[in-house]
Amino acid sequence: MFDVKTLRLLLQRGIENGWWTVEHLDSPSVGVALLRREAIRHPDPQIRAALSEGMKPHRNMLRELGPPERPEAKPSPRDLTEPPALRF
Repeated sequence: MFDVKTLRLLLQRGIENGWWTVEHLDSPSVGVALLRREAIRHPDPQIRAALSEGMKPHRNMLRELGPPERPEAKPSPRDLTEPPALRF
């Protein structure tokens, strides 16, 4: 659905906007925890095995690779130099 780079940028943008912190991302959401608990309790052993085996372990993608690279905030001095004079 999303590639890893896009997902990391989305998570970083949520932190910058104050929607969550890196510490919030360290633990799985309440919905995922509930799903895991209910999958263990399912009466059908085949469904129970399929649900529990199909779930990936939780990971905080922002802690794995460090903060994403940020573009330079100001123009480079080479952007402000005069272009060489053209001679015809």
